[in-house]
Amino acid sequence: MVYLDPSDSLYPMANGLHYVLEHRLMMAKSLGRCLQPLEVVHHKNGIRGDNRLENLELFDTHSHHMREHSQGYKDGYEQGLIDGRRTAKE
Repeated sequence: MVYLDPSDSLYPMANGLHYVLEHRLMMAKSLGRCLQPLEVVHHKNGIRGDNRLENLELFDTHSHHMREHSQGYKDGYEQGLIDGRRTAKE
């Protein structure tokens, strides 16, 4: 969670305590706009703490996000998850 000052242009994304999830903030900054509440930011390698922009993907709805998971996430999801966890430990 990242604290946002009320003067920040992305402040509308913050919760009642002025915080926003880091991965959502990273994606919003890269797009130059606030994310809509239904938009989902996915961690490609499956590691939720890996908030590098190249590891993040935006889905317009939760159902689109889940559909990608159920289809094996682009034929490499499992291997990406294994490789990502291995890299995170090193």
